[in-house]
Amino acid sequence: MWVLFAALSAALLLTCIWQRIQYRKLQKEINYISNRLETLSITSENGFVLLPTDHACMKKLGATINTLLQNFYEKKSEYEQAQKAMAQVLTNISHDIRTPLTVLKGNSEMLAAKVDDVSVPEVIHTMATKIDRKADDLITTINDYFTISKIASGDLPLKLQKENVSRLCQDTILEYYDLLEKQQFEVDIQIPATPIYADTDRDALQRILKNLIDNAIRHGGDGKYIALRLTAEKGKSVIEIEDHGKGMSPQQQKQIFIRNYTTAPKSSGNGLGLAIAKKLSMQIGAELQVHSIQNEQTVFSVILKS
Repeated sequence: MWVLFAALSAALLLTCIWQRIQYRKLQKEINYISNRLETLSITSENGFVLLPTDHACMKKLGATINTLLQNFYEKKSEYEQAQKAMAQVLTNISHDIRTPLTVLKGNSEMLAAKVDDVSVPEVIHTMATKIDRKADDLITTINDYFTISKIASGDLPLKLQKENVSRLCQDTILEYYDLLEKQQFEVDIQIPATPIYADTDRDALQRILKNLIDNAIRHGGDGKYIALRLTAEKGKSVIEIEDHGKGMSPQQQKQIFIRNYTTAPKSSGNGLGLAIAKKLSMQIGAELQVHSIQNEQTVFSVILKS
């Protein structure tokens, strides 16, 4: 009797040990699949799950995951090709439109100047001014689409090197001096006397700042205040553009850098300026952040590596 009991106990113990070994093996295989999928998502490589296993269910799971991955890579490739093709088409269209648009703008300027020099009915003067202003808006829109298509297709050349960010900020805000004075803005410029340098692309950074200033004037103009601040700390240079307009809600702040998203009426913006600023910031290794309090202030921050 004791012998039988001992034999049963030993068999039960061996069964528990075997099940424990199988459990640990199964747990290891599941962890491998989880870690492998996480690695693929981080590195964006087109890899698969290679799992040598004796478990039929794990073999089936691995095969199913690899089938899904294969389908995903095919759809991803098709999407990327479609994006490149669309970007190229957009670039071609923008290029083809820019030439006749330049002629249109030249004539609209001459027309506006002509009606200013001669006595014409007020309605004619208004129409000429509106035509010239809309020509400017159209040029801005076409240039924005041209830029964003070049960024998307990878055709926008960038050269990262040490630049005098202090001088760049001064030169950029100076271009807006006449406009800000005409619109009676309070301008607050805070740039240290000692030059601040950072690794960046000059043209890209200037385009980012101009887009942010344009946005502050267009959407925060009611506050009649604009500030440009430059600071350096902990190996980073920070450029802030602040306005005291109507501000944005938390939800709007989450969407503000999305292409074609705008908080303004459709007739007053194309929703590309901030999207371009965001994409350019990423390409030069900078961060672009926004903080806004409704009906109080909006601050855009460009954070550069010094």
